[in-house]
Amino acid sequence: MIGLDTNILARYLLDDDPRWSPLVARFFDQSLSPQKRGYINPITLAELVWVLRRRPEYSRAMLATVIEGLLASQRLVVGEAQAVRRALASFKAGSAGFADYLIAELNEAAGASPTVTLDRQAAKTFPFVPFSQEA
Repeated sequence: MIGLDTNILARYLLDDDPRWSPLVARFFDQSLSPQKRGYINPITLAELVWVLRRRPEYSRAMLATVIEGLLASQRLVVGEAQAVRRALASFKAGSAGFADYLIAELNEAAGASPTVTLDRQAAKTFPFVPFSQEA
């Protein structure tokens, strides 16, 4: 496997850089295969979603579609894929950010639940609980 950085994924998906995007596309075509896959760790995935959501064309639905495509790719491996799938399901149904749901799922997988947050949107759904000074 080959580890992939956020910038590589962003240039590939956005195809927005006249210098780097064609080189990255060639790398994907020539260097990645089902036998030699690219690895996307959860931090990279969260960062990618942050980058993409700044673009007006990347609605919540479009972000979900991108994550689904990455999970389904035969040339890519998404780290902590089960947690990512659960976070994606929550993201599609809820109002908090994808990274919030991913953090909660990774915490849950590590035996840490609920996840305490100051984020009002996230605190509306389990496994989040709002931070309280009394806690």
